[in-house]
Amino acid sequence: MPSLESLARQWNDVLAQIAALGPMRPGTVCQQKVKYCAKNGTEKFNGPYPILTFKEKGNKTRTIRLRSAEEAEIAGKQIEAFRDFKRLTRELVRIGREMADFEMAGKSDARALL
Repeated sequence: MPSLESLARQWNDVLAQIAALGPMRPGTVCQQKVKYCAKNGTEKFNGPYPILTFKEKGNKTRTIRLRSAEEAEIAGKQIEAFRDFKRLTRELVRIGREMADFEMAGKSDARALL
């Protein structure tokens, strides 16, 4: 088991990484083709168009058509930042649990090191 001091360092490192993430959003970016019926009666497709899909309140799926490849790239970076945020918060919980174990054992006040 790591020392309380090393856990406090890890805690502060993770917090610094979270602070540096910048704008974030959940969701996915994918491509959508739009099917239509041409004047001669054949089915044709337009696209592909970049879209952003994400869940809203009540677990409802929402889709937004992005205007350009640049918007799709920006949204992709924001989604990656959100995934990093989720990974880092899981790490923060793990570290906090280990620090809580030290505190429960009466070895030290973990909050004094933060």
